[in-house]
Amino acid sequence: MSGRQRMATLSVLLFILPLAGCGTPEGVRTFEHAAFTFSIPPGWKTLEEIWKRPASSGEYYGLGVQSLVTIQYPPVQGQGRAFFAVASSPLSEGQDLQSRFTQAYRAIGPEIQDASTRPIQWDNFSGYEATYARAWGESWWRFRDIWLEKDGVIYVLSFHASPESFATYADTFEQISASFRFKD
Repeated sequence: MSGRQRMATLSVLLFILPLAGCGTPEGVRTFEHAAFTFSIPPGWKTLEEIWKRPASSGEYYGLGVQSLVTIQYPPVQGQGRAFFAVASSPLSEGQDLQSRFTQAYRAIGPEIQDASTRPIQWDNFSGYEATYARAWGESWWRFRDIWLEKDGVIYVLSFHASPESFATYADTFEQISASFRFKD
């Protein structure tokens, strides 16, 4: 074996050996709901998986929508640092997305700080976005909510993390929202 071949073999071994005892990281998974899908990033899990019981489908933080699914990172009970949730509610007759959006944040106004809202174009949908800080336990967490409407149903895609880590997870939040698709 020539010196060059030995060097190539050594390089390959130095790259592969440290990986030998490491399991393959959990890959991207797809969450399927009757109305939508999205990708769950590696290392994230649904609350149902983490807590080993059906997830609660209660009202999502007083916004007048029902929680459908929440995923978190890291996937350890009581240790979540970043969360993504989808919540929904049918639009009431005679109500539009903008009025429901405005009504929701007016109702929780005293509970939030540093709020900003704006209309957005998301995929092929017009919607609204709200960013704000909200008390959660002893600290204030940053939230980013995207409100969309399809076929008379409101969908809220909500991200939240501690203020110190919100920017850290911003790219992951973007990847999750970019993977979100309504089913036909």
